[in-house]
Amino acid sequence: MKKHERINRQAEMFSLIDKWQESGKAQQSFCQEHEITFTTFYYWLRRYRREIDESNFLPVEISSGSNIEIRYPDGIILQLPAATKLSTLEQLLHL
Repeated sequence: MKKHERINRQAEMFSLIDKWQESGKAQQSFCQEHEITFTTFYYWLRRYRREIDESNFLPVEISSGSNIEIRYPDGIILQLPAATKLSTLEQLLHL
């Protein structure tokens, strides 16, 4: 599997994990509805959780407003205009 295919697969599975979390359904039921095996789901859930743990950031919540606010774990708050480019945000998050 090529790198871009692995990245696409990860994005697809992480999106399914997000949908499962929002659904409130049991993991087994969710897997049946989306026609994936429980072992595949669980594998990606572990990878998802490991990635979240490694980032030390909370999930991002996007709302309509005029500013973007980033709260770092050490308490620093960074406010930026909503029109800030995504590439600039990525650079700030990876410092």
